[in-house]
Amino acid sequence: MKKAAIYLRVSTNDQNYERQEVELKQLAKGLGYEIVSVFEEKGSAVADMETREQLTEMRKLKKEDVERIFVWDISRLSRKATNFIALVYEFAEKGICIHFFEKNIITLDTDGKINPMASIYLYMVGVFAQMDAENLKAKFKSGKENALRKGHSYTNIAPFGYYLQDKHLYVKEEEAEHVRNAYQLYSEGKDLQYIADIFNAKQVPLKSGKTDIIWVKGTIYTMLKNTVYYGKGKLTNIINKETKEKTERYFDAPEIIDKGLFDIVQERFSLNKSQSDKGRLEPALLRGLLFCGLCNKPYVFANNNKKRVYRDSDMRANINQRVGCQNGQLNVTKGDDAVWTSIKAIYHYDQFIKKTQEDKEQCQLQIEQNKKSIEQIVSQIEELEKEHKRLNNAYLKGLFNDEDFYENKSRIDSDRNRLNKIKDELLAKNINLQRRIETDYDASTFERKNPTLEEKKLICNDLIQAINIFSDGPLLKLLHVTLKNGMIYNIGYHSKKDFIIVFNESNDVFFNTTARKGTIKGLKVDAVSPFPFTFDVEISEYDIRAFIESMDIPENRMLLN
Repeated sequence: MKKAAIYLRVSTNDQNYERQEVELKQLAKGLGYEIVSVFEEKGSAVADMETREQLTEMRKLKKEDVERIFVWDISRLSRKATNFIALVYEFAEKGICIHFFEKNIITLDTDGKINPMASIYLYMVGVFAQMDAENLKAKFKSGKENALRKGHSYTNIAPFGYYLQDKHLYVKEEEAEHVRNAYQLYSEGKDLQYIADIFNAKQVPLKSGKTDIIWVKGTIYTMLKNTVYYGKGKLTNIINKETKEKTERYFDAPEIIDKGLFDIVQERFSLNKSQSDKGRLEPALLRGLLFCGLCNKPYVFANNNKKRVYRDSDMRANINQRVGCQNGQLNVTKGDDAVWTSIKAIYHYDQFIKKTQEDKEQCQLQIEQNKKSIEQIVSQIEELEKEHKRLNNAYLKGLFNDEDFYENKSRIDSDRNRLNKIKDELLAKNINLQRRIETDYDASTFERKNPTLEEKKLICNDLIQAINIFSDGPLLKLLHVTLKNGMIYNIGYHSKKDFIIVFNESNDVFFNTTARKGTIKGLKVDAVSPFPFTFDVEISEYDIRAFIESMDIPENRMLLN
């Protein structure tokens, strides 16, 4: 039996191809064909051929696979005349005939050559199909513009905080309160991840209703940049895809926040952007971990005279925000190598293993303590609710005048909001504590193989809380490394040397980050440490250079790659 395929297409997800499939299979069977492939597609026939997955798969067919493809009508294949004719000839060159059911048009004669009359007819029909598609597009655009003039919603998909009814946007209060909270938190200095953690802790449902995904920084950022929340929905139209020319128009919508709060948030975005790492696409191990030991601003990636370096973001801050910090820069390659070399040794250090276990135990205790605090706060909120109810009843009975009623109501609302904010912060803290408990510090990650840069970044981000940089001249640096488990160690680094000096902090040896002085009270040998101290010195304070030189003994040296 001869073999054939069927191509089915509808424009939208709520349409089905049942009628097309039944009648095409009946036609194929009547002509003696066995259907070996069925291609089903939902999407516009105006879309580029390369973006239509099932059509792309069908174009891979050869004469040995099928002799004929059954299609309902030419508009199912394409509404672009050039694409339509190209497809007809593409399959004709393979010796595959396309049979259009509705007009009973067959592209190939019995000798396998393209039917000239059918070709002319198909071209004309294809042109008219394209004209029809363009007319429909123009009608849709005209209808959309007319709807906008009538005050209909600028969007068919309601943003978080709204719902659509009768083609108008309305505030969905149970979502709107979270929008206000997000704007307020960001205006107070909280970052995007903190807000996402708060939303996840409160189990705020996403607009999509999906339960297998959570709030992330990107969704919070999109929310905080959306102008609709202060009452102006933005509609963007692409005029030219190649030049990316576009128009932007704004339409009235019910506001959730005031314009003043929106502007404060945008100013904070601008300030953060001026200090952000503009080289974030460049490979760099320590991005996001480095901070200036003098002004506490983050270090960012930069190409300085074609040299890849980390440098103080104070140089990029708004002119009114700069403090004139002169802390030195750090070579990216050598800085990454120095920290990674020390991290590999830390994994095998018994003090680190012990400290990590202690940290996880402390995290679990803190989680339990936070849960008890949350329970107490919930009880206090419930009592405030009862007090609020009693106040309302007393007011209705005339026991309070208006002034006293509103004064007491304001106090209750203020206390309730304060307690809810504390509860949310405790829930978010528990999420982060649980992450620390679940983090697996497995040294085998880089023992089995040479890890990639991304694998190294994951390890460093899991381990390191922050690295503070202190410079002594352009060549000498002290990297003060604080791990998430509470352990602290220092790296003495000289850009002209092929080794680093690594020593952990204790009660006897530590670097005072405020005074920027190293203190040595006395050194003791630690038999299990890869960095044992084998000499005694008097209790003294040292500047950065002298502190590093005091620690420069063979046992503390580590060769760089």
